[in-house]
Amino acid sequence: MAKIVKVEDAIGEMLLHDITKVDPEKGFKGRIFKKGHVIREEDVKTLKDVGKDHIYVFELDKDEVHENDAAIALSKEIAGENTYCSKEPKEGKITIYADCSGVCKVDVEKLYRFNSIGEPSCPTIYNNSVVEKGDKLAAVRIISLMAPKNEVDKALEVAKGGIVKVVPFEKRSAGLIVTGNEVYHGRIKDKFFEKLKPKLKELQCDLKTREILPDDKERIRDKIVEFSKEYDLVILSGGTSVDPDDVTYKAVKEAGVEGFVRGNPIQPGNMLTFGYIKDTPVVAVPAAALFFKKTAFDLWLPRFLIGERVTKEEVLKRAHGGLLEAIKDIR
Repeated sequence: MAKIVKVEDAIGEMLLHDITKVDPEKGFKGRIFKKGHVIREEDVKTLKDVGKDHIYVFELDKDEVHENDAAIALSKEIAGENTYCSKEPKEGKITIYADCSGVCKVDVEKLYRFNSIGEPSCPTIYNNSVVEKGDKLAAVRIISLMAPKNEVDKALEVAKGGIVKVVPFEKRSAGLIVTGNEVYHGRIKDKFFEKLKPKLKELQCDLKTREILPDDKERIRDKIVEFSKEYDLVILSGGTSVDPDDVTYKAVKEAGVEGFVRGNPIQPGNMLTFGYIKDTPVVAVPAAALFFKKTAFDLWLPRFLIGERVTKEEVLKRAHGGLLEAIKDIR
């Protein structure tokens, strides 16, 4: 229940919600009065300047929940592992942050059911986004100043167990196998090692060693098997084009790689090839990684490094948004 009171008559009344000011000229949007503030005579002009000629004084029924109380309760259920919430609501909203660097996992199906209830609202960042500690993951609130208790209870049940979490990056190691007669015989210099090492380091993976091999399927195959036992990630470069004499992808398959995926509908990096030997990802990176800042390799790399298995079905679905060179960011 609510009643409308003129601002002039509201001196001594307590605000039951934040008052926000928007000033496009100064680039400001934020709270100027906090929930619980007792209106003073000198506040009347400020309130009128932001269009508040009247304020609402609420008397919550037993079957209603105030926006701040709802946001606090809902955020506690939504926030999963390696996240934390803002200390108090601001403009009726609680923000959820990453508590470490890693990959943000969003339960998209649960999120849909949560937002389908009515008053509860929770936008998030994209599932599988790479995040740093302190990055925003989600914002939780109800649409109105108060919500039916049954809707809040339903949303709490849906959110139980968490909707957003962060899978942290851990210290990992990688070995690089550079293939190609032209590199092996010194006709050209390998550029992959210096290109990939800092990229992996950003994700807490140390590129330990590089082995340069000729286009010899058996030697490449045996080195893949060896590296899969020594390192958390095996990377190969060269020999993944459509030329019939390219042997790298054949060596990958003969090494006993499971979940083998040759090529993906993502550009740049169409010829990315990967699979797993037990739990170790084996990834053949095409030459596009030398020329473009972001390729298919960058899309899947964070997932490899948190121990997830990427399936062929998922790769095919990623064609939507797979034209990486035409979008500003990848997820």
